[in-house]
Amino acid sequence: MNFTERHYKILVVSADDRFIKEVASLLQGDRFRPDASHSASDARCKLLEKAYDLVVVNAPLRDDSGSRLCIDVCRDNGTIAAIFAAADIYDEIYAKVSQYGVFVLQKPSSRALVNQGISLMVCARERLRTLEKKVGKTESKLDEIRIVNKAKWLLIDHEGLSEEEAHKQIEKSAMDAGLTKKLAAQLIIDNYLK
Repeated sequence: MNFTERHYKILVVSADDRFIKEVASLLQGDRFRPDASHSASDARCKLLEKAYDLVVVNAPLRDDSGSRLCIDVCRDNGTIAAIFAAADIYDEIYAKVSQYGVFVLQKPSSRALVNQGISLMVCARERLRTLEKKVGKTESKLDEIRIVNKAKWLLIDHEGLSEEEAHKQIEKSAMDAGLTKKLAAQLIIDNYLK
């Protein structure tokens, strides 16, 4: 997969405008859609309004160390977060956030290191996107199984069919009506539970 085909919404959070400008200068072209925030509370508001692929935090913020924001971002959704921490607090921040999948980078950082960090975040986001698709398919399949099983039990209880006969009836209903098994099963459920 070529990453340049995808657009990444990125939120840069820093009390220092210079950091925001430096990171923004690395995000040239159509690949990134950057927004900026100067505090954790403002960043949280933006995160409620819009889904971001990446969040980059320059610690500390005016109202937070930045670590809680990064933890919450990684815990709540598929967003990838990174925090830049000074050398004297790097180990402390790393100990707090690394178990949640937050990238921790030491500052001061070179442009090359920041660029590599963002590239690694993009790779992690793509990996997470693949896993999200797999989980979505699995959840959809489990939902179908639950609905089909519920319809089977209703047919068994109300029609006196065996489990195999109930399953065949659901499949036949689906084929006859040109529906999926899940939809045919849902119609059976709706019929008996109205």
